[in-house]
Amino acid sequence: MNRKTLITGLAIVAVIFIAAGFRLYDIHHYPPGLFPDQAANGEDVRLILEGDVRPFYPRGNGREGLFFLLQAVAVNWFGGGVWPLLATSAVVGILTVGAVFFATRIFFGRLSGILAALFLATNHWHVTLSRTGFRAILIPLFVAAFTAFVGYAVAAAKQKKTSRSLVYAVLAGACFMGGFYTYIAYRIMVGVVLGMLLLMLLAALHPQIGFPHLRRYRWQLVAAVVAGCLVFLPLGLYFWHHPDAFVGRAGQVSVFNQDLQNQYGGGQLVPTILYSLRATLLSFFVGPGDLNWRHAVPGFPLLNPLVGLLFLLGLAWTIHGTVMVAYKLRRGEEEHLGFVYPYLLLLLLGMLVPVITTAEGLPHGLRSIGLAVPIFMLAGTAGSVCLYWIKRKLPLNFQAAGVGLAVGAVLVAAAYDGALYFLIARNDSAAYYAYRGDLTEVAAFINEHHARFPDAPRPYLVLDPFSLQTIHYLTAVAAHDHVVGDEVHPDEAQHTWVQLDPATSERTTLQAEQIIIFTQSTIVDADRYGAMHPEVEVVASRRNRWGKEILRVYQRAGTSPPAEEIDSLDA
Repeated sequence: MNRKTLITGLAIVAVIFIAAGFRLYDIHHYPPGLFPDQAANGEDVRLILEGDVRPFYPRGNGREGLFFLLQAVAVNWFGGGVWPLLATSAVVGILTVGAVFFATRIFFGRLSGILAALFLATNHWHVTLSRTGFRAILIPLFVAAFTAFVGYAVAAAKQKKTSRSLVYAVLAGACFMGGFYTYIAYRIMVGVVLGMLLLMLLAALHPQIGFPHLRRYRWQLVAAVVAGCLVFLPLGLYFWHHPDAFVGRAGQVSVFNQDLQNQYGGGQLVPTILYSLRATLLSFFVGPGDLNWRHAVPGFPLLNPLVGLLFLLGLAWTIHGTVMVAYKLRRGEEEHLGFVYPYLLLLLLGMLVPVITTAEGLPHGLRSIGLAVPIFMLAGTAGSVCLYWIKRKLPLNFQAAGVGLAVGAVLVAAAYDGALYFLIARNDSAAYYAYRGDLTEVAAFINEHHARFPDAPRPYLVLDPFSLQTIHYLTAVAAHDHVVGDEVHPDEAQHTWVQLDPATSERTTLQAEQIIIFTQSTIVDADRYGAMHPEVEVVASRRNRWGKEILRVYQRAGTSPPAEEIDSLDA
């Protein structure tokens, strides 16, 4: 092992440790709760643990199943609850940092790969999504892995290492098709790959070029296609038998939805698309970014100033590289690894499509996550070019100062992103509510109440059906498929609570030993209930560390001994 390889290995190991620290530190306590969409994942995880393994699950308008399978492994190892669901996405985020290193290194060199991985490791946008437990976090991993394996397959073929090249090709094909098990936005990769094939076909029309790629990589292409088809087969068969599942929620948030056009584009399509494009692009550099605490740190752009600037420099360099590739092809020169320039441009444009063709909830860091790979590859590459420029262009007596300033800027940027997540987001009451930390506390209260008073009447729970998913997951004893609207849960007889509609909860009168539970989202309903029922009294109340009431329990005044014991559960 030479000195450069050793230094590179130590550097990327250090970056991976940094990525792990940012994604796993105190994950038992922050995020502080389980948002209902996250809890829906847990419901499908329960199905998987009971042997119901599918490529696609219909819950929540339909969702790809790979991430739930990974979460099922974590729950099987560490038990139910909140943090195993979140730790799964954290591990995926750590692996993505490594994949981005290899994807960048093969095309742009070791230093570019290390910087790209470091920028991604500390970025508050990716860190947030790595700790949130949404399946979309898989997109960057599969895009980066596919990009890396294609690069290594091409490099190995050029070095006449055929067997190694075939292995990389198989992995590239598997990663490409495996990405369809992640999140609906990944499907744009079909357009990206078709765009590259079209570019190669146009190059092949030149009489001096022909089809060198088909001649040189034909067996690699066959291996990749076969591997990809085998990987995609279960999902393809599912969509064949359930064609409606292929579209899912896309039609509800599409810019073609007339309601969204009326809201954001004055009833017209083009202004709606321009609104989506403007809101998305600005969110990376200026303004408040994504205002959803589960996607990023609201109030701040998705990229810190250093990474944002380097990305723009890398983008300009990539546009120049694409022009040079076109110029070489026009002169009849073959191109291989250089095709990464138009590929990255297509990847950027392609991953913008799922975002700008939707108009709901913008800026939307979750739908934008596919942009992370090209953004950080280009930012890391631009950073290495800047360091190279310092080394080659500055006088010798200024080089040390220049490198020191560059290293200092990188450290400040990393600390900036870390402060946003661990100091600002972690200590904001709005973030607590965004993750529905109150529901976790309510579920714990219900479980403890049931354990202490197993023969008591089931408590009433005043909560909307959407939020109820969290309570159901954290208190359920049986798995079942999704229910729609007012359908009865198949395991309703086993519930340790009875749901009441918040809008009509005051119509329920408590009998002896019965209690009624309100959450942070229904405290207003609790006030109304208490005013309309003077016969009840508060027997339990909890507040979070910001003093906001997150749980209130009423019981008929002076009716039974359990009231006194319930009171001891107050926090």
